[in-house]
Amino acid sequence: MTKDIIAFLKQHFSDIEKHTPYAKERLEAFLNLGPLHYFIPKSLGGRFQGALSYLNTIETTSYYSLPLGLTLGITGSLFLSPMSRHAAPELRDSVLKNFVDTPTLGGMMITEPAGGTDVFGLTTHYETNGDKLRLSGSKCWGGLTGLADHWLVGARAKRGDRLTKKLNLLYVPLCAPGVKVETYFDALGLQPIPYGRTQYDQVEIPETHILASEGMSGLRLLNDTLFRSRLGMPAIASGHCKRMADVASQRVNDRHVFGKALIEYDQVQYRIETLRGMAALNHALWQYTGKWMDDHADISSHYTLVNAAKLVCSETIQAASDSAVQLFASAAFKRNHIAGRAYVDSRPFPIFEGSNDVLDENLYDTVVSRHGQCNCVTVNQEFSQFGLSLPGRTPQSVLDLLDKRTVESQRDKVLQGRMLAWLFVGALHDQTAPHESEHFAQGQQLAIRRVAELAAQAPYLG
Repeated sequence: MTKDIIAFLKQHFSDIEKHTPYAKERLEAFLNLGPLHYFIPKSLGGRFQGALSYLNTIETTSYYSLPLGLTLGITGSLFLSPMSRHAAPELRDSVLKNFVDTPTLGGMMITEPAGGTDVFGLTTHYETNGDKLRLSGSKCWGGLTGLADHWLVGARAKRGDRLTKKLNLLYVPLCAPGVKVETYFDALGLQPIPYGRTQYDQVEIPETHILASEGMSGLRLLNDTLFRSRLGMPAIASGHCKRMADVASQRVNDRHVFGKALIEYDQVQYRIETLRGMAALNHALWQYTGKWMDDHADISSHYTLVNAAKLVCSETIQAASDSAVQLFASAAFKRNHIAGRAYVDSRPFPIFEGSNDVLDENLYDTVVSRHGQCNCVTVNQEFSQFGLSLPGRTPQSVLDLLDKRTVESQRDKVLQGRMLAWLFVGALHDQTAPHESEHFAQGQQLAIRRVAELAAQAPYLG
Protein backbone atom coordinates (compact mmCIF):
# COMPACT_ATOMS: atom_id res chain seq x y z
CA MET A 1 0.00 0.00 0.00
CA THR A 2 1.48 3.35 -1.02
CA LYS A 3 2.45 6.06 1.45
CA ASP A 4 0.32 8.54 -0.52
CA ILE A 5 -2.86 6.57 0.19
CA ILE A 6 -2.10 6.31 3.91
CA ALA A 7 -1.22 10.02 4.11
CA PHE A 8 -4.48 10.95 2.36
CA LEU A 9 -6.54 8.85 4.76
CA LYS A 10 -4.79 10.33 7.80
CA GLN A 11 -5.30 13.87 6.54
CA HIS A 12 -8.98 13.58 5.70
CA PHE A 13 -10.38 10.95 8.06
CA SER A 14 -8.51 11.29 11.38
CA ASP A 15 -10.57 14.04 13.02
CA ILE A 16 -13.30 12.37 15.06
CA GLU A 17 -15.60 15.39 15.26
CA LYS A 18 -15.41 16.00 11.50
CA HIS A 19 -16.16 12.44 10.49
CA THR A 20 -18.82 13.47 7.97
CA PRO A 21 -19.79 11.88 4.64
CA TYR A 22 -17.12 12.50 2.04
CA ALA A 23 -17.76 14.69 -0.97
CA LYS A 24 -17.44 13.48 -4.56
CA GLU A 25 -14.26 15.52 -5.03
CA ARG A 26 -12.64 13.84 -2.03
CA LEU A 27 -13.63 10.40 -3.32
CA GLU A 28 -12.15 11.10 -6.75
CA ALA A 29 -8.94 12.40 -5.18
CA PHE A 30 -8.67 9.17 -3.20
CA LEU A 31 -9.36 6.97 -6.23
CA ASN A 32 -6.72 8.84 -8.23
CA LEU A 33 -4.16 7.46 -5.79
CA GLY A 34 -4.93 3.97 -7.10
CA PRO A 35 -6.37 1.94 -4.18
CA LEU A 36 -8.47 -0.08 -6.63
CA HIS A 37 -5.40 -0.96 -8.68
CA TYR A 38 -4.66 -3.69 -6.12
CA PHE A 39 -7.56 -5.65 -7.64
CA ILE A 40 -6.24 -5.31 -11.21
CA PRO A 41 -3.56 -7.65 -12.64
CA LYS A 42 -0.15 -6.11 -13.26
CA SER A 43 -0.37 -7.18 -16.91
CA LEU A 44 -3.29 -4.77 -17.28
CA GLY A 45 -1.64 -1.88 -15.44
CA GLY A 46 -2.67 -2.74 -11.89
CA ARG A 47 -0.85 -3.69 -8.68
CA PHE A 48 -2.48 -7.05 -7.90
CA GLN A 49 -0.15 -9.32 -5.93
CA GLY A 50 -2.69 -11.74 -4.54
CA ALA A 51 -5.66 -11.27 -2.26
CA LEU A 52 -3.55 -10.20 0.72
CA SER A 53 -2.44 -7.06 -1.12
CA TYR A 54 -5.95 -5.72 -1.65
CA LEU A 55 -7.21 -6.93 1.72
CA ASN A 56 -4.45 -4.94 3.39
CA THR A 57 -5.63 -1.87 1.48
CA ILE A 58 -9.23 -2.48 2.55
CA GLU A 59 -8.25 -2.96 6.20
CA THR A 60 -6.28 0.30 6.32
CA THR A 61 -8.98 2.24 4.51
CA SER A 62 -11.70 0.86 6.78
CA TYR A 63 -9.71 1.97 9.82
CA TYR A 64 -10.17 5.57 8.73
CA SER A 65 -13.59 5.30 7.09
CA LEU A 66 -16.01 2.37 7.18
CA PRO A 67 -18.01 3.59 4.14
CA LEU A 68 -14.82 4.15 2.14
CA GLY A 69 -13.54 0.67 3.00
CA LEU A 70 -16.89 -0.79 1.95
CA THR A 71 -16.74 1.21 -1.29
CA LEU A 72 -13.43 -0.49 -2.12
CA GLY A 73 -14.94 -3.86 -1.23
CA ILE A 74 -17.98 -3.32 -3.44
CA THR A 75 -16.01 -2.17 -6.48
CA GLY A 76 -13.05 -4.47 -5.99
CA SER A 77 -14.59 -7.75 -4.87
CA LEU A 78 -17.96 -7.55 -6.60
CA PHE A 79 -16.86 -5.98 -9.87
CA LEU A 80 -13.13 -5.83 -10.61
CA SER A 81 -12.31 -9.31 -9.34
CA PRO A 82 -14.96 -11.15 -11.40
CA MET A 83 -14.23 -8.97 -14.42
CA SER A 84 -10.55 -9.90 -14.18
CA ARG A 85 -11.31 -13.59 -13.78
CA HIS A 86 -14.33 -14.25 -15.95
CA ALA A 87 -14.91 -11.55 -18.59
CA ALA A 88 -14.03 -12.00 -22.27
CA PRO A 89 -10.50 -10.58 -22.87
CA GLU A 90 -11.69 -7.73 -25.12
CA LEU A 91 -14.28 -6.59 -22.59
CA ARG A 92 -11.99 -7.15 -19.60
CA ASP A 93 -9.06 -5.21 -21.05
CA SER A 94 -11.21 -2.25 -22.09
CA VAL A 95 -13.08 -1.92 -18.80
CA LEU A 96 -10.08 -2.44 -16.51
CA LYS A 97 -8.06 0.12 -18.47
CA ASN A 98 -10.75 2.63 -17.62
CA PHE A 99 -10.18 1.90 -13.91
CA VAL A 100 -6.43 2.28 -14.29
CA ASP A 101 -6.72 5.61 -16.13
CA THR A 102 -9.66 7.30 -14.38
CA PRO A 103 -11.27 7.56 -10.91
CA THR A 104 -14.29 5.34 -11.55
CA LEU A 105 -16.34 2.78 -9.63
CA GLY A 106 -18.21 -0.47 -10.25
CA GLY A 107 -20.77 -2.61 -8.48
CA MET A 108 -23.16 -5.53 -8.63
CA MET A 109 -26.94 -5.62 -8.87
CA ILE A 110 -28.59 -8.74 -7.42
CA THR A 111 -31.37 -7.69 -5.01
CA GLU A 112 -34.79 -6.84 -6.41
CA PRO A 113 -37.86 -5.14 -4.88
CA ALA A 114 -39.38 -8.59 -4.22
CA GLY A 115 -36.23 -10.13 -2.67
CA GLY A 116 -32.61 -11.05 -3.14
CA THR A 117 -31.30 -13.98 -1.11
CA ASP A 118 -33.45 -16.44 -3.09
CA VAL A 119 -31.69 -16.06 -6.46
CA PHE A 120 -34.20 -18.31 -8.23
CA GLY A 121 -36.93 -15.91 -7.18
CA LEU A 122 -35.32 -13.10 -9.17
CA THR A 123 -37.36 -11.86 -12.12
CA THR A 124 -34.83 -9.68 -13.93
CA HIS A 125 -34.20 -11.55 -17.17
CA TYR A 126 -32.55 -11.48 -20.55
CA GLU A 127 -33.59 -12.80 -23.94
CA THR A 128 -31.26 -13.76 -26.78
CA ASN A 129 -31.69 -12.07 -30.14
CA GLY A 130 -28.92 -13.21 -32.48
CA ASP A 131 -25.62 -12.09 -30.97
CA LYS A 132 -27.41 -9.55 -28.77
CA LEU A 133 -29.15 -9.77 -25.40
CA ARG A 134 -32.13 -7.77 -24.20
CA LEU A 135 -32.22 -7.20 -20.44
CA SER A 136 -35.31 -6.18 -18.50
CA GLY A 137 -36.11 -5.90 -14.82
CA SER A 138 -35.70 -3.83 -11.68
CA LYS A 139 -32.90 -3.89 -9.12
CA CYS A 140 -32.55 -2.17 -5.75
CA TRP A 141 -30.13 -1.73 -2.86
CA GLY A 142 -27.06 -2.01 -5.05
CA GLY A 143 -24.28 -0.15 -3.24
CA LEU A 144 -23.06 2.88 -5.27
CA THR A 145 -26.36 3.16 -7.18
CA GLY A 146 -26.05 5.91 -9.79
CA LEU A 147 -22.49 6.68 -8.69
CA ALA A 148 -20.70 3.68 -10.23
CA ASP A 149 -20.36 3.69 -14.02
CA HIS A 150 -19.88 -0.06 -14.39
CA TRP A 151 -22.23 -2.84 -13.26
CA LEU A 152 -22.61 -6.59 -13.15
CA VAL A 153 -26.30 -7.48 -13.16
CA GLY A 154 -27.67 -10.86 -12.08
CA ALA A 155 -30.37 -12.05 -14.47
CA ARG A 156 -32.14 -15.26 -15.49
CA ALA A 157 -32.43 -16.47 -19.05
CA LYS A 158 -35.93 -16.28 -20.52
CA ARG A 159 -37.15 -18.80 -23.08
CA GLY A 160 -40.45 -17.74 -24.62
CA ASP A 161 -42.74 -16.95 -21.70
CA ARG A 162 -40.76 -19.02 -19.22
CA LEU A 163 -38.03 -17.90 -16.83
CA THR A 164 -35.40 -20.63 -16.65
CA LYS A 165 -33.05 -21.44 -13.80
CA LYS A 166 -30.10 -20.38 -15.92
CA LEU A 167 -28.58 -17.46 -14.04
CA ASN A 168 -25.73 -15.25 -15.25
CA LEU A 169 -23.88 -12.05 -14.47
CA LEU A 170 -24.06 -9.52 -17.30
CA TYR A 171 -21.88 -6.45 -17.73
CA VAL A 172 -24.08 -3.40 -18.18
CA PRO A 173 -22.62 0.14 -18.16
CA LEU A 174 -24.72 2.77 -16.43
CA CYS A 175 -24.77 4.83 -19.64
CA ALA A 176 -26.42 2.05 -21.70
CA PRO A 177 -29.76 3.10 -23.28
CA GLY A 178 -32.65 1.77 -21.23
CA VAL A 179 -30.85 1.99 -17.87
CA LYS A 180 -32.49 4.44 -15.48
CA VAL A 181 -32.01 5.14 -11.78
CA GLU A 182 -35.63 5.58 -10.74
CA THR A 183 -35.13 6.67 -7.15
CA TYR A 184 -32.58 7.03 -4.38
CA PHE A 185 -33.32 5.74 -0.90
CA ASP A 186 -32.90 7.86 2.22
CA ALA A 187 -30.78 5.18 3.90
CA LEU A 188 -30.24 5.20 7.66
CA GLY A 189 -26.47 5.05 7.38
CA LEU A 190 -23.51 4.64 5.02
CA GLN A 191 -24.43 8.06 3.67
CA PRO A 192 -21.49 8.34 1.22
CA ILE A 193 -22.73 5.19 -0.56
CA PRO A 194 -25.92 5.87 -2.57
CA TYR A 195 -28.59 3.18 -2.64
CA GLY A 196 -31.72 3.18 -4.77
CA ARG A 197 -33.73 1.40 -7.45
CA THR A 198 -32.53 0.95 -11.03
CA GLN A 199 -34.74 -0.01 -13.95
CA TYR A 200 -33.54 -2.00 -16.97
CA ASP A 201 -35.95 -1.58 -19.90
CA GLN A 202 -35.05 -3.69 -22.93
CA VAL A 203 -31.37 -2.86 -22.51
CA GLU A 204 -29.47 -4.25 -25.50
CA ILE A 205 -25.95 -5.54 -24.88
CA PRO A 206 -23.57 -7.85 -26.77
CA GLU A 207 -23.72 -11.55 -25.91
CA THR A 208 -20.03 -11.28 -24.98
CA HIS A 209 -21.07 -9.24 -21.94
CA ILE A 210 -22.06 -12.45 -20.15
CA LEU A 211 -19.34 -13.43 -17.68
CA ALA A 212 -18.29 -17.04 -18.19
CA SER A 213 -15.48 -19.45 -17.35
CA GLU A 214 -14.93 -22.91 -18.74
CA GLY A 215 -16.38 -25.60 -16.50
CA MET A 216 -18.39 -23.13 -14.37
CA SER A 217 -22.13 -22.57 -14.58
CA GLY A 218 -23.44 -19.05 -14.13
CA LEU A 219 -24.65 -19.92 -10.64
CA ARG A 220 -21.26 -21.29 -9.61
CA LEU A 221 -19.59 -18.19 -11.00
CA LEU A 222 -21.99 -15.99 -9.04
CA ASN A 223 -21.43 -17.97 -5.84
CA ASP A 224 -17.66 -17.87 -6.28
CA THR A 225 -17.84 -14.10 -6.68
CA LEU A 226 -20.11 -13.53 -3.69
CA PHE A 227 -18.09 -15.94 -1.56
CA ARG A 228 -14.84 -14.10 -2.32
CA SER A 229 -16.51 -10.86 -1.36
CA ARG A 230 -17.62 -12.36 1.96
CA LEU A 231 -14.10 -13.63 2.62
CA GLY A 232 -12.86 -10.06 2.20
CA MET A 233 -15.24 -8.62 4.79
CA PRO A 234 -13.02 -9.52 7.79
CA ALA A 235 -10.53 -6.95 6.47
CA ILE A 236 -13.22 -4.27 6.77
CA ALA A 237 -14.09 -5.50 10.25
CA SER A 238 -10.45 -5.64 11.34
CA GLY A 239 -9.75 -2.04 10.36
CA HIS A 240 -13.01 -0.78 11.83
CA CYS A 241 -12.66 -2.64 15.14
CA LYS A 242 -9.10 -1.36 15.54
CA ARG A 243 -10.29 2.22 14.98
CA MET A 244 -13.09 1.80 17.51
CA ALA A 245 -10.54 0.43 20.00
CA ASP A 246 -8.12 3.31 19.41
CA VAL A 247 -10.63 6.17 19.67
CA ALA A 248 -12.34 4.56 22.66
CA SER A 249 -8.98 4.05 24.40
CA GLN A 250 -8.15 7.71 23.93
CA ARG A 251 -11.55 8.64 25.32
CA VAL A 252 -11.37 6.54 28.47
CA ASN A 253 -7.84 7.70 29.25
CA ASP A 254 -8.79 11.36 28.90
CA ARG A 255 -12.21 11.25 30.56
CA HIS A 256 -12.42 11.42 34.37
CA VAL A 257 -15.46 10.30 36.37
CA PHE A 258 -15.81 10.25 40.17
CA GLY A 259 -12.25 11.43 40.58
CA LYS A 260 -10.43 8.95 38.36
CA ALA A 261 -9.90 8.15 34.71
CA LEU A 262 -12.48 5.88 33.09
CA ILE A 263 -9.75 3.42 32.12
CA GLU A 264 -9.21 2.63 35.80
CA TYR A 265 -12.60 0.92 35.98
CA ASP A 266 -12.57 -2.83 35.47
CA GLN A 267 -15.63 -2.90 33.18
CA VAL A 268 -14.08 -0.24 30.95
CA GLN A 269 -10.85 -2.23 30.74
CA TYR A 270 -12.93 -5.27 29.79
CA ARG A 271 -14.61 -3.36 26.95
CA ILE A 272 -11.31 -2.07 25.59
CA GLU A 273 -9.72 -5.53 25.75
CA THR A 274 -12.72 -6.98 23.92
CA LEU A 275 -12.44 -4.34 21.19
CA ARG A 276 -8.76 -5.19 20.77
CA GLY A 277 -9.67 -8.86 20.64
CA MET A 278 -12.21 -8.24 17.89
CA ALA A 279 -9.60 -6.45 15.79
CA ALA A 280 -7.01 -9.20 16.33
CA LEU A 281 -9.49 -11.96 15.58
CA ASN A 282 -10.61 -10.36 12.30
CA HIS A 283 -7.02 -9.63 11.28
CA ALA A 284 -6.10 -13.30 11.68
CA LEU A 285 -9.26 -14.24 9.79
CA TRP A 286 -8.53 -12.16 6.69
CA GLN A 287 -4.93 -13.32 6.67
CA TYR A 288 -6.28 -16.86 6.44
CA THR A 289 -9.05 -16.16 3.92
CA GLY A 290 -6.69 -14.18 1.66
CA LYS A 291 -4.32 -17.11 1.37
CA TRP A 292 -7.23 -19.48 0.88
CA MET A 293 -8.59 -17.45 -2.04
CA ASP A 294 -5.18 -17.37 -3.70
CA ASP A 295 -4.84 -21.14 -3.40
CA HIS A 296 -8.30 -22.06 -4.75
CA ALA A 297 -9.60 -21.18 -8.21
CA ASP A 298 -13.21 -22.01 -7.29
CA ILE A 299 -14.59 -21.54 -3.75
CA SER A 300 -18.28 -21.80 -4.69
CA SER A 301 -18.75 -24.87 -2.46
CA HIS A 302 -16.69 -23.76 0.55
CA TYR A 303 -19.74 -22.85 2.62
CA THR A 304 -18.29 -23.46 6.08
CA LEU A 305 -15.34 -21.11 5.69
CA VAL A 306 -17.33 -18.44 3.86
CA ASN A 307 -20.31 -18.44 6.19
CA ALA A 308 -18.16 -18.48 9.32
CA ALA A 309 -16.08 -15.54 8.09
CA LYS A 310 -19.11 -13.47 7.17
CA LEU A 311 -21.07 -14.29 10.32
CA VAL A 312 -18.27 -13.51 12.76
CA CYS A 313 -16.94 -10.38 11.08
CA SER A 314 -20.40 -8.83 10.67
CA GLU A 315 -21.27 -9.59 14.29
CA THR A 316 -18.05 -8.08 15.62
CA ILE A 317 -18.21 -4.98 13.45
CA GLN A 318 -21.62 -4.19 14.90
CA ALA A 319 -20.69 -5.13 18.47
CA ALA A 320 -17.55 -2.97 18.33
CA SER A 321 -19.54 0.06 17.21
CA ASP A 322 -22.10 -0.48 19.96
CA SER A 323 -19.41 -0.80 22.64
CA ALA A 324 -17.64 2.35 21.43
CA VAL A 325 -20.89 4.31 21.69
CA GLN A 326 -21.31 3.10 25.27
CA LEU A 327 -17.80 4.25 26.20
CA PHE A 328 -18.27 7.68 24.62
CA ALA A 329 -21.77 7.93 26.16
CA SER A 330 -23.75 11.02 25.13
CA ALA A 331 -20.82 12.41 23.16
CA ALA A 332 -21.36 9.64 20.58
CA PHE A 333 -25.04 10.33 20.11
CA LYS A 334 -24.37 12.71 17.22
CA ARG A 335 -24.51 12.14 13.47
CA ASN A 336 -21.02 13.57 12.97
CA HIS A 337 -19.31 11.51 15.67
CA ILE A 338 -17.24 8.55 14.55
CA ALA A 339 -18.79 6.14 17.07
CA GLY A 340 -22.33 7.38 16.57
CA ARG A 341 -22.02 7.13 12.81
CA ALA A 342 -20.36 3.72 13.08
CA TYR A 343 -23.31 2.48 15.16
CA VAL A 344 -25.67 3.10 12.24
CA ASP A 345 -23.21 2.29 9.44
CA SER A 346 -22.40 -1.13 10.88
CA ARG A 347 -26.00 -2.35 11.10
CA PRO A 348 -26.40 -3.47 7.45
CA PHE A 349 -23.44 -5.88 7.61
CA PRO A 350 -25.48 -8.77 9.14
CA ILE A 351 -28.05 -8.23 6.36
CA PHE A 352 -26.33 -7.73 3.01
CA GLU A 353 -24.34 -10.39 1.15
CA GLY A 354 -26.62 -13.01 2.67
CA SER A 355 -28.75 -12.48 5.77
CA ASN A 356 -26.97 -13.88 8.82
CA ASP A 357 -30.00 -15.90 9.93
CA VAL A 358 -30.00 -17.66 6.56
CA LEU A 359 -26.24 -18.27 6.65
CA ASP A 360 -26.46 -19.63 10.20
CA GLU A 361 -28.96 -22.26 9.14
CA ASN A 362 -27.01 -22.96 5.94
CA LEU A 363 -23.82 -23.59 7.92
CA TYR A 364 -25.53 -26.16 10.11
CA ASP A 365 -27.18 -27.84 7.10
CA THR A 366 -23.82 -27.97 5.30
CA VAL A 367 -22.29 -30.12 8.04
CA VAL A 368 -25.34 -32.40 8.17
CA SER A 369 -25.59 -32.81 4.39
CA ARG A 370 -21.92 -33.74 4.12
CA HIS A 371 -21.57 -35.94 7.17
CA GLY A 372 -25.07 -37.17 8.00
CA GLN A 373 -25.24 -35.42 11.36
CA CYS A 374 -23.74 -32.57 13.35
CA ASN A 375 -21.72 -33.69 16.36
CA CYS A 376 -18.16 -33.31 17.62
CA VAL A 377 -16.82 -35.99 15.29
CA THR A 378 -18.46 -34.62 12.14
CA VAL A 379 -17.60 -31.02 13.01
CA ASN A 380 -13.96 -32.04 13.32
CA GLN A 381 -14.25 -33.80 9.96
CA GLU A 382 -15.66 -30.67 8.38
CA PHE A 383 -13.01 -28.42 9.94
CA SER A 384 -10.20 -30.78 8.89
CA GLN A 385 -10.54 -29.82 5.22
CA PHE A 386 -9.37 -26.36 6.26
CA GLY A 387 -6.50 -27.72 8.35
CA LEU A 388 -8.39 -27.06 11.60
CA SER A 389 -9.97 -28.92 14.51
CA LEU A 390 -12.22 -28.01 17.41
CA PRO A 391 -10.51 -25.49 19.72
CA GLY A 392 -8.68 -27.06 22.63
CA ARG A 393 -10.47 -24.79 25.11
CA THR A 394 -13.97 -25.60 23.86
CA PRO A 395 -16.29 -25.62 26.93
CA GLN A 396 -17.77 -28.98 27.89
CA SER A 397 -21.26 -27.47 27.63
CA VAL A 398 -20.63 -26.82 23.94
CA LEU A 399 -19.38 -30.35 23.30
CA ASP A 400 -22.41 -31.75 25.12
CA LEU A 401 -24.75 -29.57 23.08
CA LEU A 402 -23.27 -30.84 19.82
CA ASP A 403 -23.47 -34.47 20.87
CA LYS A 404 -26.70 -34.59 22.86
CA ARG A 405 -29.17 -31.94 21.67
CA THR A 406 -31.67 -33.04 19.07
CA VAL A 407 -32.11 -30.33 16.46
CA GLU A 408 -35.76 -30.13 15.45
CA SER A 409 -36.51 -26.51 14.61
CA GLN A 410 -35.09 -23.79 12.44
CA ARG A 411 -34.21 -21.75 15.52
CA ASP A 412 -32.07 -24.66 16.72
CA LYS A 413 -30.26 -24.75 13.37
CA VAL A 414 -29.66 -21.00 13.48
CA LEU A 415 -28.23 -21.17 17.01
CA GLN A 416 -25.98 -24.13 16.27
CA GLY A 417 -24.90 -22.66 12.95
CA ARG A 418 -23.83 -19.46 14.68
CA MET A 419 -22.03 -21.48 17.31
CA LEU A 420 -20.22 -23.44 14.57
CA ALA A 421 -19.10 -20.18 12.99
CA TRP A 422 -17.49 -19.03 16.23
CA LEU A 423 -16.00 -22.47 16.83
CA PHE A 424 -14.46 -22.30 13.36
CA VAL A 425 -12.88 -18.92 14.04
CA GLY A 426 -11.72 -20.15 17.44
CA ALA A 427 -10.12 -23.14 15.73
CA LEU A 428 -8.42 -20.86 13.25
CA HIS A 429 -7.15 -18.71 16.10
CA ASP A 430 -5.75 -21.84 17.77
CA GLN A 431 -3.46 -22.43 14.78
CA THR A 432 -2.42 -18.77 14.53
CA ALA A 433 0.97 -17.93 16.01
CA PRO A 434 0.53 -15.87 19.23
CA HIS A 435 3.28 -13.45 18.20
CA GLU A 436 1.23 -12.28 15.18
CA SER A 437 -0.73 -9.92 17.42
CA GLU A 438 -0.12 -8.47 20.85
CA HIS A 439 -3.85 -8.91 21.44
CA PHE A 440 -3.87 -12.56 20.42
CA ALA A 441 -5.08 -13.74 23.84
CA GLN A 442 -8.05 -11.35 23.83
CA GLY A 443 -9.14 -12.63 20.41
CA GLN A 444 -8.82 -16.23 21.51
CA GLN A 445 -10.78 -15.59 24.70
CA LEU A 446 -13.46 -13.68 22.79
CA ALA A 447 -14.16 -16.60 20.46
CA ILE A 448 -14.49 -19.16 23.26
CA ARG A 449 -16.60 -16.82 25.38
CA ARG A 450 -18.99 -16.22 22.49
CA VAL A 451 -19.35 -19.96 21.87
CA ALA A 452 -20.20 -20.52 25.54
CA GLU A 453 -22.78 -17.71 25.46
CA LEU A 454 -24.51 -19.26 22.47
CA ALA A 455 -24.55 -22.72 24.00
CA ALA A 456 -26.12 -21.33 27.16
CA GLN A 457 -29.09 -20.08 25.14
CA ALA A 458 -30.06 -23.53 23.84
CA PRO A 459 -32.30 -24.62 26.76
CA TYR A 460 -34.36 -21.42 26.44
CA LEU A 461 -35.25 -21.50 22.74
CA GLY A 462 -38.71 -22.87 23.54
